[in-house]
Amino acid sequence: FQGDKDRYDPSYATMYERNLVALIKQLRSEFDAPRAKFVVATLGQTTLSAASGTEKPILDAMLAVDGNSGKYPEFAGNVAAVYSHPLSKGGSSNGHYNGNAETYMNIGEAMGRATVNLNDQAQCVDNKVIVANEMTKRPSTQDGLIPAMV
Repeated sequence: FQGDKDRYDPSYATMYERNLVALIKQLRSEFDAPRAKFVVATLGQTTLSAASGTEKPILDAMLAVDGNSGKYPEFAGNVAAVYSHPLSKGGSSNGHYNGNAETYMNIGEAMGRATVNLNDQAQCVDNKVIVANEMTKRPSTQDGLIPAMV
């Protein structure tokens, strides 16, 4: 649930996806945890349809690392993104969402649920890890995405 400062500099915003992928890979390497689970949450003030300027590449990057996106096959079943706009009660990231505790609780709960979903997706069958994709079996909501919290 970060990326706010990167949206103020076009050079940071354009590198955001590459840096986010590198961060995940570096932490996995550093802690010798090649399949460590990661959950990211988008900045909640922007809808997908209204994302533009430097906010768009950051929002797109966070959604791209989600294992269900297919862009990074190595993230399938172990990286999730929470689209937080439907969970936000107003304000913006640089204004700390007007200090609205409900926004933080909603997004925190959604990230927790996404973590539980990642843990539930991996199953071992004949000593092979099988990744289930339950998220795509549900109907989509606003902007064609499924928030982790209903």
